[in-house]
Amino acid sequence: MTSGPAVLCLDVGGSSVKSGVVLGDGLVVVGPNRARIHSRGTAEQVVGTLANVLLTLRRRAEDLDVRGIGVSMPGPFDYDAGVSAMQGLSKYDGIHGLPLAEAVTTRAPALAGLPWRWINDAHAFALGELRFGAAVGVARAMFLTLGTGCGSAFSVNGELVTSGHGVPDGGVVYPLEYQGVMIDDLLSGRGLVRLWREEIEARSAGAAHGSSSAKRSSAGARRYSARHVGLLADDDDPAALAAFHRFGALLATALAEVYAAFEPEVVVLGGQVSRSLPLFGPAASEAGAPPLKLADAPDLAALRGAAVHFFAKTGVA
Repeated sequence: MTSGPAVLCLDVGGSSVKSGVVLGDGLVVVGPNRARIHSRGTAEQVVGTLANVLLTLRRRAEDLDVRGIGVSMPGPFDYDAGVSAMQGLSKYDGIHGLPLAEAVTTRAPALAGLPWRWINDAHAFALGELRFGAAVGVARAMFLTLGTGCGSAFSVNGELVTSGHGVPDGGVVYPLEYQGVMIDDLLSGRGLVRLWREEIEARSAGAAHGSSSAKRSSAGARRYSARHVGLLADDDDPAALAAFHRFGALLATALAEVYAAFEPEVVVLGGQVSRSLPLFGPAASEAGAPPLKLADAPDLAALRGAAVHFFAKTGVA
């Protein structure tokens, strides 16, 4: 039988929302669930999705001691005020400047009275793995979420840090550049797809036959995602395998200065691309990357981290 205070937790991404009810010991007693979200939609669409997801959690947690709502959210975002600052990023323009807790509660009055706490998505992922996963007991850990972008976090002696020895400004790596290109454009799903397209073009030039992906035109390749490239690589497609090899080398070289400065004992990986670590990890190691480790609970880490943050900020025990 579950007991103790519980938190309704969301992990909001660019295309979906993960949700679950989390206890203070990290146990996810409801979920994780996943729902599609139209991040390029209107405020009404985004707010409606969040409200529906939370109402479903609330109903399923009716016998639990629910103390509030914890949300993992990508930035830029005012995490104290619960207001999005995202604009011009092809996601969540519709909720720019909108007090989200108020908007969602207006749509779902059953949530009224519950306090909200917000946390950066990469930090939530890191907290979850620090307290309950791959970084427990690690003195110096670095975290990367390789998905629609490249999120990052750093920890020293079990606590998240955004400054200090070897930590880039604000603890973020996405705006850093490597050979004139932002890390966010290199170490992400779109970065992997770009490498794959380059491999297709190289193989397609003058080739009558080749890999299954090489037969696709560049225009057709643009319709594919990092997940599709991973599926091709699982089928031993040469272009996809080569793209992952190059991605691994970039993971080592593009962040080489950060690794050298911070000296992490381990780099914990999350995000959709990280699930293909066996495909790019060897190349990263060969190119000098620190030890890379997949999150112990990639689908739960951010939800757990949102709960840890909620408990810490509200003092609920």
